[in-house]
Amino acid sequence: MKRLLKTISVLLLFPNVLFSQDDLKEFEGVIKFKHKVIALDSTFDVNYDYSIIGKFSEFYYKNGDYKFANHDSYFKMDLFKSNEPSNYLVMDKSDTVLVLDSKVMDVEIIDYNIKESIDTIAGYPCSVLTLKLRPANSKEPISYRRYYFSKQLPINPFHFASCKRNAYEFIYGQAKALPLRIEFDWPNRIVVWEAYEVENQKLNDKIFEKESNWVFVNIK
Repeated sequence: MKRLLKTISVLLLFPNVLFSQDDLKEFEGVIKFKHKVIALDSTFDVNYDYSIIGKFSEFYYKNGDYKFANHDSYFKMDLFKSNEPSNYLVMDKSDTVLVLDSKVMDVEIIDYNIKESIDTIAGYPCSVLTLKLRPANSKEPISYRRYYFSKQLPINPFHFASCKRNAYEFIYGQAKALPLRIEFDWPNRIVVWEAYEVENQKLNDKIFEKESNWVFVNIK
């Protein structure tokens, strides 16, 4: 269970990087991702992470809410409600839903940098925000996260202004756009989410509703 809870941070990796032009309309639509786990330690089994997050997902975003739907994974969904703010981690073949208070800080930023126009992903020019992190109230392990974001997919950072978990308030405040590639770089492995298709479209609010049969378990 302890290892599983550590993996939860992987799931919250989602979308929270922003762009900064007030005159641009906020992105609404779906981004399709493929996942890759790269072992840096010969003893690490990449199949464990794949069993948790799967190899493909769709990310739905509208007005600060998002749903990250995984395929063939232990966690089938990460639903974020910006008005709370909370993350709901929905498990496969179960009504149990883990609820994380997004106002609780779980990482500390040691250093960061931004490199402009460094790559093109799914046809969009991207800059990269790199964070050097350590767990809150602990000196190790040191890890890195890289968010490749495009100014052509702007969002309003206000939605994440109180989200300290995963440093979303800082990430969104800096980027002000959605990420098209996310890398979690730990000492033993790198986990990568990379977009391969972006669809601008109107989304029904029902996509982001909590289901009546869910059983909530709060995680500190």
